[in-house]
Amino acid sequence: MDIELDGDPKWWGGRIPDNLILNELHPEQLINWKRKRLEPLLSKLLFPICWSMLFLAMGILFSLLDHGTNFSEYFGLIMLIFAPVSLGISIIFISNLHENSKTIHVLLSLFARTRFLWVSIMLILFCISIIQKPTNSIFWNLMILPSSILWIEWLAFGSFYFSSPSAIWIKGFNSNHKLPMNDLVDNGWVWQSDSLNPQNESIAIKKTKGNSLELSSIKLNEENFIVLSWWQGGIRQDPFVTNKMKNLAIPWLTKKLGYNITDFDSKMLDGIEVLDFSQEK
Repeated sequence: MDIELDGDPKWWGGRIPDNLILNELHPEQLINWKRKRLEPLLSKLLFPICWSMLFLAMGILFSLLDHGTNFSEYFGLIMLIFAPVSLGISIIFISNLHENSKTIHVLLSLFARTRFLWVSIMLILFCISIIQKPTNSIFWNLMILPSSILWIEWLAFGSFYFSSPSAIWIKGFNSNHKLPMNDLVDNGWVWQSDSLNPQNESIAIKKTKGNSLELSSIKLNEENFIVLSWWQGGIRQDPFVTNKMKNLAIPWLTKKLGYNITDFDSKMLDGIEVLDFSQEK
């Protein structure tokens, strides 16, 4: 069980790196909880970035040259659309490598801010190209701008949320116990379940600035656990590591695009202490 709680050392090339362990915090409120490290996701984004960048370069090249050659203008257009779309789909797929992921939340985050605008412009240009089939070469070059911006936006999104350590916090509990819903609600938690003894479902949640702290229940190796998860952009992160361990990839780009590391407010943990009874047998 301890190996499973500490995460798979093979993810880290044989053992969990010392610099990660040294920069991890263990809040007093979670003294009876244990960190379960989740598989790092950033390395899995490398190939999608490479092939989508290739599609983007091909799309730009053919969009600039196709109109004066025998090639169809649609080849460059399709490449320009496929480049950011393939990267976005890859981000969704990679986020699903963590169990009990929130695909819908990731999808909504991908289209948040100005990204929905660039997707809309791409769709409008694509529809115009099919319906009107313009002969003006400038039109076929217009797709370069929204496609490139959207690709850069999703590159920043993936690098920001996948580069921080991911973990959940778990503690065993007796499934015969009814959870103290009223005590949690009094401490600011929003109750999510229809039961006081939820199994494999969300229990309660707290939200702040688009992020959320969630209590849920899972069954692992025939044992029942309460799980504490910190969600940012639909991706689980570990809030209890120092800031220098967060957003390690392309920080200059993510800062330029307005991504900021969120300091975890320890008051979010208020109410956790009422779950201490759950280890009783």
